Amino acid sequence: MMAVDTLRFSWNDLSLVGTLRLPDRVEPVPVVVMLQGSGPSDWTSNGYFPLIQEAFLSRGIGTYSFDKPGCGESTGDWRDYALEARADQVLPALDAVRSHPAVRADGVGIWGQSQGGWLVQMLAARLTDLRFAVANSGPSISVDQQDLYGCEHTMRFEGHGEEDIQRALAFISDLHAAAKSGLSYEEVDAQFLDAARSQDWYGYATIDDAEDWQSGSLFAQETFEPVEAMERIRVPYLAVYGGRDVLLPPWQSAEETGQALRRAGNADATVVVFPAGNHRIQDNATGDFGDGYLDLLADWMAHRVR
Repeated sequence: MMAVDTLRFSWNDLSLVGTLRLPDRVEPVPVVVMLQGSGPSDWTSNGYFPLIQEAFLSRGIGTYSFDKPGCGESTGDWRDYALEARADQVLPALDAVRSHPAVRADGVGIWGQSQGGWLVQMLAARLTDLRFAVANSGPSISVDQQDLYGCEHTMRFEGHGEEDIQRALAFISDLHAAAKSGLSYEEVDAQFLDAARSQDWYGYATIDDAEDWQSGSLFAQETFEPVEAMERIRVPYLAVYGGRDVLLPPWQSAEETGQALRRAGNADATVVVFPAGNHRIQDNATGDFGDGYLDLLADWMAHRVR
């Protein structure tokens, strides 16, 4: 049995709405607040979260995730907010969860996927009252570097030639520079986009309209450095990577994460790579989660909230 509750909170002028799923327990339970990756997403992360949530619920841990702005029942537009703003939105979400009568206030932690993994790094470096923090495919590299890495290795995986790959990377670097210098969409369209739209590689760095450009510019202007943040994390921390991830360097990220947590003096840090896993720790052919992945997440978390 499971209880489901709609939990709303306010952030700036937005009303953000999420779903709290609770195991069938009499006493208050620990809860994990789950953070989605990039793009528009409801509280299920467009269907990615439920199986993971079931693993947590089976260990007596509740789950909470909220619709991004402009998705599901939340107001606003997700494209208006980059990393810092997304992290700021999580703070009232944590307060709302801790205030719920069925939640154990001292048992609340966070879990984030991809871009949500960056949020976990940011928040875990700043908040000492988190019971635990889990970064799922949280890059150890910056936003600019991840853009370039993801484009290059996705194109290689899909069989593109070296010349097209280098042109796409040069194009993305130009867009980063344009965003940092504050160029308008009209200026970028005239200088870069118009000539690039006919190229086969354009789909790996698509800017559809002014809203797209505004959103991309916000992220290009971010100064977040993941390794620097992880050097300040002292709450119990789990980092998980997929060895076949083409959107970030998994083995490099695992090594840099472990080294940063060691420098932080973190006494409860775990870094795991699933060699056959992709960016979502799933098998590319079947879509199944890596062997033991769900048990790792749920058991590791359950141990920290006992």
